[in-house]
Amino acid sequence: MLIPALREIADGPQLDDDSHLRESDRHTPMARAVPAPFQLTTYIVEADHITRWPEHAHIEHELIWSDRGVVNMIIDNQLWTVTPGVGLWIPRGVLHEGQANPHVAFRATLFTPELWTPSNEPCIVTLSEAARALLIHLAHTGMPAEQRLRAQQVCVDLLTPASAPHFDVPIPRDPRLRMLVDKVLSDPADDRSLDQWAHVLNLSRRTVTRIFAAELALSFAQWRTLVRMSTALGMLGTGMSVNAVSRRVGYGTSSSFIAAFRKTVGYTPGNALAAVN
Repeated sequence: MLIPALREIADGPQLDDDSHLRESDRHTPMARAVPAPFQLTTYIVEADHITRWPEHAHIEHELIWSDRGVVNMIIDNQLWTVTPGVGLWIPRGVLHEGQANPHVAFRATLFTPELWTPSNEPCIVTLSEAARALLIHLAHTGMPAEQRLRAQQVCVDLLTPASAPHFDVPIPRDPRLRMLVDKVLSDPADDRSLDQWAHVLNLSRRTVTRIFAAELALSFAQWRTLVRMSTALGMLGTGMSVNAVSRRVGYGTSSSFIAAFRKTVGYTPGNALAAVN
């Protein structure tokens, strides 16, 4: 079953260029997804290709979470990285878009506003194994309405806002950089230079540099480092080893990764792992 935003991709116009979406479609919250009289519903997606959400909003709160792999969400031009064990809380009416790589197992749970509102701003929520299992069970099984409503309340009782570390990664919006942004978000280890990217985009090096400076006040290299560190922080949060994370985000040695992580985040990857354990 496709989540509502993905249904637009599957059944609507081609969204390789999402300028085909009417401006009113972007800012009008989608129709109710939770069927009455229930209070939440979970969509389960496991695809063998890159999955993208165009920019949209819901009339219900949404929790994006992953059972396997990393999901990147963009809210107000800021990157949020979602990894197993945590979810991203998106309040109703908040515009968001996102991307999941092939073979990522991700879920989207939508809540009626009266059921639970942990925050009026996007935030990270901890999902215990019990919460994940119960949400998936409810998505696959039928049960009497009264029993289902009680189980849905138990799901909420098992969710807690987290103090997981997060830092903002701005996203350039110039359409000329869309291919570059999509590729780096989906594969932070992509090591193409600024000159190589300028050639791929059929732009001059100076033009690419100027776009990054004007929109983000960052160089391309600085921005890619932020994406890498945000992704690394999420992977470390799952307990992945420093050596494995360093390779996944494009560093040849763990020592170079540790140095870059400490300079960008303010503490070492080991500190991040210790917080998990």
